[in-house]
Amino acid sequence: MLYHGKSDSLVSVRTRSGRKVRVTPVHRLFQVAPDGSLRERMARDLQPGDYIASIRRIPESETAEALKIKLAPVRANGHTIPVPERMTPMLAEFLGLYISEGYIRSRVSVVFTNGEESMRRRFATLAKVLFNLDSKIRFRKDGRNADVIVNSVQLVELLDQLGCGRGSWNKHIPPSVLEAPNDCIGAFLRGYYLGDGTFYYGTVEMLTASASLRTELTYALARFGILTHLARRAIDGKEYQRVLIRGISNLARFVDSMRSVDPKIELIHRYLESKSSTYTATDVVPLSRNEIERLYRSQTTYTALIEDGIEIHNYIGNGERMGASTFSRFMAHRESVSGPVASESSSAARLANLLDWIFCDEVVEVTEDTSGPFDVYDVAVPEFGSNFVGGIGGVLLHNTVIQQQLAKWADSDVVVYVGCGERGNEMTEVLATFPTLVDPKSKRPLMERTILIANTSNMPVAAREASVYTGITIAEYYRDMGYDVALMADSTSRWAEAMREISGRLEEMPGEEGYPAYLGRRIAEFYERAGRVVTLSPEQRTGSITVVGAVSPAGGDTSEPVSQNTLRVARVFWALDASLASRRHFPSINWLQSYSLYINDLAPWFGQNLSKEFVPLRQKALEVLQKEAELQEIVQLVGVDALPEREKAILDVARMLREDYLQQSAYDDVDTYSSIQKQYRMLRAILNFGDREQDAIGKGATVAQLQKLPVRTKLSRMKWIPEAELQQQFEALDTEMGQAVGQVAAAGGA
Repeated sequence: MLYHGKSDSLVSVRTRSGRKVRVTPVHRLFQVAPDGSLRERMARDLQPGDYIASIRRIPESETAEALKIKLAPVRANGHTIPVPERMTPMLAEFLGLYISEGYIRSRVSVVFTNGEESMRRRFATLAKVLFNLDSKIRFRKDGRNADVIVNSVQLVELLDQLGCGRGSWNKHIPPSVLEAPNDCIGAFLRGYYLGDGTFYYGTVEMLTASASLRTELTYALARFGILTHLARRAIDGKEYQRVLIRGISNLARFVDSMRSVDPKIELIHRYLESKSSTYTATDVVPLSRNEIERLYRSQTTYTALIEDGIEIHNYIGNGERMGASTFSRFMAHRESVSGPVASESSSAARLANLLDWIFCDEVVEVTEDTSGPFDVYDVAVPEFGSNFVGGIGGVLLHNTVIQQQLAKWADSDVVVYVGCGERGNEMTEVLATFPTLVDPKSKRPLMERTILIANTSNMPVAAREASVYTGITIAEYYRDMGYDVALMADSTSRWAEAMREISGRLEEMPGEEGYPAYLGRRIAEFYERAGRVVTLSPEQRTGSITVVGAVSPAGGDTSEPVSQNTLRVARVFWALDASLASRRHFPSINWLQSYSLYINDLAPWFGQNLSKEFVPLRQKALEVLQKEAELQEIVQLVGVDALPEREKAILDVARMLREDYLQQSAYDDVDTYSSIQKQYRMLRAILNFGDREQDAIGKGATVAQLQKLPVRTKLSRMKWIPEAELQQQFEALDTEMGQAVGQVAAAGGA
């Protein structure tokens, strides 16, 4: 899923390790705080000297995917090369050598230039073994370098299809290499380093003219947890990109990844044997001296640390930054002394566990470009969480809408948003984003009809308890003036926790889980203030309050008192599902757990203003989704292919309901809002297709045949039909659907 939007400005963040990311000002990066905790912070609020989380290690791929290579046939006298089925270490090494020192000449030859005879011989050997191609050697006038020339149009085409690039300025590591297992990555690095890498004064340098290749090298090295420093160098008036590897641990991982005894690699081996420790200013942890002293005083002694090679006073007294490896040994020493005590759940302990995957990267420059508007993009990958790696060199990023959609599209005149016990950066984001949202009705900033009540988690508990009452009182003020008001309270769980803390200080008798005995009454009194009224005015104006309360129980446990007391009062429940969010299904409302008890009250209205079919269709859709959940248990055991065709059809219709009806994009101009009329037409179209599908199966058709019908594509695009074209397009869709399925059924599935 790709999101495209606009931003008036962009913020560039550059770090000490040479990494760089360009994001919107409100995009949040992960800042490493002085106590070791990871905190989300908007890019525009970062300052030089702050530390953010960058990537040290990327998880390994388990298998190499099949290569989708299809070469054109050669002429009668040409040589046909074997096409590799998947990436192998030998092919990866060949590509590493080519990308380091190779190029394409005249579209018919692959040329590898190197001054080492062993490297030239290795390239020629790999070309022969992999592709059964002979090579020619041509010595250059300088007497030092020579070219290995492999004449093959098909080999050139193979390199093009893999995405290697033809010249030094547009070289790339093929995606098939980056997605391969570590043995292939290591073989590629071996070929690239032996071809064009250098080692001097304890530093490995890999130089390239391609900026993209530099970033791809950092990702490849991150497979082995090798930390890199990115830089540039001017040579003969041209700027080249540098990838530097320093430090004993990084060099050792680099050597291990390549698995070679080549003399060029043995140089690094000998250097490692001559050194016992090194320090790099890049790979440190930004813990404050007070936090380090607290950790030191609580669990260990100076003598014990000295025996372990840690001079703690360098970090407490002198204020030096503790290296990441030293910090890991320090925390491991504390655990060995005292065992995994309760304090190990602290932020510092969690950071120590994360350092195998991330490193703390110091921000050295933050600049903002306000010459927009700029096109901005965001990517969401199904089946994965919201965090991802991006930017130049690999920075930890993440994605970040139900309440904003409610505020935009709710049929209300005034919106009251209560941030009860929220983090400060979340309230800041609301303040930053709400003014940019446009009211679809008035076409003016949404902020003009929005009231924000900010009560952050660091404010007094009494203020937290009062914030919700303040919000509902303001809502009643506007309701009595004849306005329709929407109140969003986020979160009522924090409000209840404030009540529990105040009750404890007043020494009141506690109820379930320490909450006051009157918790249920307070929650009921709050929600009962919602509703529609006729005001005391000569013209008898009507006003209303709609309350949307967000309950955030610890661990998602809805059996706790706040959730249960809320469910007893509120007659509508939206169950937000983290697994749906991780699959990028938005809004991430679980259709099996959510419910509304108003359906019987609203059935007459639906029948009069919409269609008498709507309520039965809604019930039928719920039954299909429930049946899908039951069938999934069978599918996990025997697979989809083992199911009868009629049950496959149920799964097919349920998938359409999930993806084409329940899934909605808040960022699409059309799909962001659907009228009740459009919802009815979409639901009827999907379920009608399901009925026709069952009839066709009864006449011999299969689900696979019905899924290939072009009308299926049109069904999946219903959500993008503009409101003004509903009648015309849905009638045409219904006619086409009946004809297409009818033809398959009439043919008996043939």
